[in-house]
Amino acid sequence: MRPPKHRQSLLWQPLNVILGTPANVRLLRALALASTPLSAGELSKRAALGRTSIYPALRQLERIGIVEFIGAGSRRLIQRRDRHPLARLIDDLFRAEAGRLETLTLALREVLSGLPHSPLSAWITETADDAHTEDTLTLHVVARPEELDDSVDQLNVRLADLERAYDVHIAVRGLTRSELAVVHRSASLDHVVLLAGVPPLALLARARPAPSSKALSSHDAHDLRARRLAVAVAAKIRKDPGLVATAEARVKLRAQKASQREQRELIEWMRLLSTMSPARLRRFLTEDSARAIRLRQTLPALNLLTPAERDAVVRSETDAEAVAAVTRR
Repeated sequence: MRPPKHRQSLLWQPLNVILGTPANVRLLRALALASTPLSAGELSKRAALGRTSIYPALRQLERIGIVEFIGAGSRRLIQRRDRHPLARLIDDLFRAEAGRLETLTLALREVLSGLPHSPLSAWITETADDAHTEDTLTLHVVARPEELDDSVDQLNVRLADLERAYDVHIAVRGLTRSELAVVHRSASLDHVVLLAGVPPLALLARARPAPSSKALSSHDAHDLRARRLAVAVAAKIRKDPGLVATAEARVKLRAQKASQREQRELIEWMRLLSTMSPARLRRFLTEDSARAIRLRQTLPALNLLTPAERDAVVRSETDAEAVAAVTRR
């Protein structure tokens, strides 16, 4: 992003600098939610920043007068400066942000408590799994194999109201105990927000070894084709956002005659189409998260490509060619 053409006054628009970088925001959030001054090490931990990287941001915030150091030498503590005129308002902002997560967590616990089968474990994390899921809240649910599909289906239905109320996208990831080891290999389970059952680490002791990834390699070509079709669908939605409503109607019609297994995927598509904005839906269609990859296998259910467009996209070798196949006149 280019620097703004016209500079603004630090006196009249101090928030440009105070909240101007992700590091500033993370540090101010940690200080606002802390009940006591923090050491540099503790502050970097709470803000999820490198120990040495926090000092440039802290020096800038100190220069503005929103934070201050206490003591001297290497044992100095850092706190938010009460006398700054915006200090209380900034505190209120971050506390409101934290309160939103707390109320959403309570609502998720209530939904989980209403399931016919209590999950062995259910949790969320406060960090994104990867860059593709930074605007998605993943709800991990571990259940017995015979109960897992039903639990996931019911959650996908019941969570739609929460998504609308909190303007958040919630992805349900159902797991058996043997699959839990796969999650543990790619993400830490030490710090999670437990919603139901026992902590996931407690289930790992008796979990079976993770399945080999060799069986998945044969699907690479199929996944690549599905993603290219998704790129084309996203391009058409960008050009005409009204196609989202068309897709939702077609998925509902198809679900009436679908098998039970396909219905699960179609119900999930209906939830996405009814709760996501067109911009968020376009991002989801092409991201490399596990959920997006799975749902792209039923992408034809959206029925937004003509036979000629589909053939052209399948023959394409790049994303640009896939987009051109559905946007050229």
